Amino acid sequence: MNRIQILQEMGITSWVPKQNLGASSPHESVALPLSRPVVTSPDGIPSMHQSDLPSWVVVATPQDIKTPLFTKLMTVIRKFGVAICVLEFKTADAWQSGLVNGNLLIAFGDAPGKFFSGEPSMAQELREIIFETQNSIGDDIPVLVSHSMEALARHPIKKREVWQDLIMARAIFLEAN
Repeated sequence: MNRIQILQEMGITSWVPKQNLGASSPHESVALPLSRPVVTSPDGIPSMHQSDLPSWVVVATPQDIKTPLFTKLMTVIRKFGVAICVLEFKTADAWQSGLVNGNLLIAFGDAPGKFFSGEPSMAQELREIIFETQNSIGDDIPVLVSHSMEALARHPIKKREVWQDLIMARAIFLEAN
């Protein structure tokens, strides 16, 4: 996959000559399944076999997960050759650490970023710093914080920073595995 295709998957348009600016084609969003099916144990706790563990866990607010841009980002991450488990982050009080089944975690937005980093700063300030958390089997895994989809909608230039965060996540993942 070349860079232009990856950028198009993220919703970033390529350069076009000025005479073609008026002739843009509308893009339709297609809802994709965001995570693998989870097998529930008799006591109601989600469980997965070791071979079925997703490689990356993506945590975002329910509002971010519902956006077409988030779906495009998940498509791009899948093209890195990793499986994804998407988890909703509603509040820190409702969060269960046993849900993190993976080798890397990306937190999109301020609230998930603050929770997983343990820092009171906003996502913009937490970017490009590698934090750690434990997954459900007790292994330390890297945590990266990136912008929320709302921030990307307000400031499209931040898509470049999210792309840099994804490249950094991939480099960390490849280095660790």
